[in-house]
Amino acid sequence: MKKIFLILILLIFIFTPAVYADRNTATVTTYKASALIKTGDAKIYYISFVPTSNSGYFIVLNATSDTTSSGTGFADVKAEGQEATSGNSQFQDFSNKPLEMSTGLYLVISNGYVTLHYE
Repeated sequence: MKKIFLILILLIFIFTPAVYADRNTATVTTYKASALIKTGDAKIYYISFVPTSNSGYFIVLNATSDTTSSGTGFADVKAEGQEATSGNSQFQDFSNKPLEMSTGLYLVISNGYVTLHYE
C-alpha cells in the first residue's frame, strides 16, 4: 500500500508540468515610432495609446509596410485611435475577441506611445 501511494505521488509530480505546457506566449511592448511588429499571423489583445503632443494618433495595419500613404486607401486597417490633447489616453480591449492579422502586424504612430499586448 505504501509503495502504491509513493508511486502515485511520483506520477503526479511527473505529469503535472505537462498540464501547464501550453502557456500564453503573448508579448507586451511599448512603441514610440512606426514599425513592423510581426510578419505572418498575429493577434492583438489590447492597445493603449498616450499622445505626447496634440493630435497624436495610431493605426494598426494587417500589412508588412505602411499602406496608408500609398493611395490605395485604408483596406488593411484593423484599429485606429486619436487623442486631441497631450497626456490623454485611450485603451482598446480586444481580449474577448482578439484582432487577428494574417499578413503581418504593422503599427503607424504619430506623436505618442502605443503599448500592445499581442502574440
